[in-house]
Amino acid sequence: MASALVAESVTKTYTSGKLETRVLQGMSLRLAERELTLILGPSGSGKSTLLAILSGLLKPDSGNVSALGEDLWKKSRADLEKFRLEHTGFVFQGFNLFPALTALEQVMLPLDYLGLPKHAVRNQALASLEEVGLASRAHLRPMELSGGEKQRIAIARALAKKPQFLFADEPTSALDSENGKKVIDALHRVARVYGATVVCVSHDTRLAVDSDRIIEMMDGRILSDVVQNGAQGATA
Repeated sequence: MASALVAESVTKTYTSGKLETRVLQGMSLRLAERELTLILGPSGSGKSTLLAILSGLLKPDSGNVSALGEDLWKKSRADLEKFRLEHTGFVFQGFNLFPALTALEQVMLPLDYLGLPKHAVRNQALASLEEVGLASRAHLRPMELSGGEKQRIAIARALAKKPQFLFADEPTSALDSENGKKVIDALHRVARVYGATVVCVSHDTRLAVDSDRIIEMMDGRILSDVVQNGAQGATA
């Protein structure tokens, strides 16, 4: 299977005063479309830094990242922002929902930035809420939703523009097992139904059973890389 997202020899070092910490040590990785890849590792392993670099939010010190055959870090800032807007979705640990907006309005927000007609924005947002099983909660605001529902709203918001890439950073860390399962099922469905490359970083090993590929990290390196659930994986 062709690789949708490729990282080659990526390094990243953080400096605090005289102290330098090398977080990624020559990381190379190829990720396929239609698959949910789970990147596991303890705090400080470099997994969130890797996610930020893969998604175009953080520039590596060396190495390169290609998405859809385009080198992200050879783009201008404006072109990179345009690429992220059009092709990527994000789901974060803290939900990042606006208190005053209903679930439907939360999901409509990124579609408004794409300049779509109002009727199309509403229809796509409702379809995304239906996809995560929350169409009946469209009129509710965050304070009226459970933690699991808030995270699925965040997934619906990321899904609404039908991105080729969906990045999730610790999406289940604040959830119980039942809600965590619903969230990972929703992410898996994004990969299967929409053909997206879904990358989830976590220290939550409960997610492993429902992932197509599991990459374990430690100290900025890959310890293991296992394809499961009948997934094909990307060619190296």
